[in-house]
Amino acid sequence: MNTTVRLAARGKTVAPITVAPITVAPITVAPASRRWFSRGASASRRYSRAATALPNRCFPLCHGLLVTCLAASVSVVFLCGCVAGPTALKVSRVRYNEAVQSTKNEQLLLNLVRLQYREEPLFLDVGSIAAQFKFEGSGGAGAGLTEGPPKNPHQFDLEIGFGFEEKPTITLTPLQGQDFANRLLSPLPRDVIAHLTHSGWSIDRVLRLTVQTMNGLDNASSASGPTPQQPPQFEAFARVSKLFRELQQQGLLQLAHETRQRDLSGPIPIQGVSLADVVEAESRGYGVRATDDGTGLVLTGSSQVLVWHISPEVAQAAEVQEIVDLLGLLPGRSSYDIQRGIADQSDPSTAAGRRTVIRMTPRSLMGAMFYLSQAIEVPQRHRDKGLVTTTVCVAGGSFDWACVTGELLRVHSRRTRPRDAAVAIQHKGYWYYVDDSDLTSKSTLALLGQLFALQAGSAAGQPPTLTLPIGG
Repeated sequence: MNTTVRLAARGKTVAPITVAPITVAPITVAPASRRWFSRGASASRRYSRAATALPNRCFPLCHGLLVTCLAASVSVVFLCGCVAGPTALKVSRVRYNEAVQSTKNEQLLLNLVRLQYREEPLFLDVGSIAAQFKFEGSGGAGAGLTEGPPKNPHQFDLEIGFGFEEKPTITLTPLQGQDFANRLLSPLPRDVIAHLTHSGWSIDRVLRLTVQTMNGLDNASSASGPTPQQPPQFEAFARVSKLFRELQQQGLLQLAHETRQRDLSGPIPIQGVSLADVVEAESRGYGVRATDDGTGLVLTGSSQVLVWHISPEVAQAAEVQEIVDLLGLLPGRSSYDIQRGIADQSDPSTAAGRRTVIRMTPRSLMGAMFYLSQAIEVPQRHRDKGLVTTTVCVAGGSFDWACVTGELLRVHSRRTRPRDAAVAIQHKGYWYYVDDSDLTSKSTLALLGQLFALQAGSAAGQPPTLTLPIGG
């Protein structure tokens, strides 16, 4: 008579094993406990069956049963080992990615709040993440056969064990010294405007965040530092940036880089320049041109110039005419160079009171963060305590900074932790957060993160000073 032995664990029955000619009742085992840890996991199974007394002639059959169970346990351990590696990579890589992204946004928001309270910002860059994965498995089976009354039963044992452990090591680098100055205090490169605009960012958002002045139009430059006591000027600049945005949405905005030759020296008497000098200059990437009267040579070099091109069909558009008028540009031109600097009446590009170039003064990354910190909704209790600066209008009353930054960023505050927040941090007993449905604010935070990454591209990293091994 054949008998089916079923091994059951955690309420589920394992595939049956048929044994003849003995009869053994089905084996049911209560679910085993399992403990999971943040850095690893382990679990074990132990199955036991007390059977009635069996004659000695059944030992070969029991031995075969045990061999089969042992082979099954080894197979399970082997299969678990094969799956653990790829599964660990798939799960951990996404988990680390999400953690780095969320903590980066939290760090940006925390430092914006600190700037509003005139506290020193601190940045910790994630230098590296090294994770070690360890998998262990074991399996075994055993039996004891004795003759005697039922109170001395035969014992069948099957044990399968496996363990999984993860040990990450995270390196954090504080941003300080020369790296701090290069990334946060240096003016943003002019080319950033073109790069971000070409990558799909709204030119209105880019200009208002990264530029302080444009041909004399002020973009709340006083907000590029601690909160000013007097209201800033920003209306005309905001109008120009919106007009550029309208052209961009219509596909009519053309910003491009052009290579231009410029003089690097004054006239050099031609008698003092040899052919070898000219060859050497050209081998180093420089050029040489003759003066108009032919008595001297001038050393030249190439440079990239950002240019706003205006096609003939766009030149008469109302948006273009208003931009030209607000920026004091000479009308009727097909292009205007965009240069770095402050425009004034002594500018050589000025003709008949009109300019032929657009001069921009960029903010630093720290200036852009100070500017956005005005979007923090400070609790009235903190204002009453004098923890922040209150900007006062000329006619009296508090100035509403939402007029300046409301179309870019809104950071709310409340006592309790918000439920639907894209990013939230706690500071001075309040939660500061960006609502998850506020796509405009989320876009501005993302743009600030990209600016931070762009500034990090050319900066040399400091040696790691803080390494956190997590786990045993």
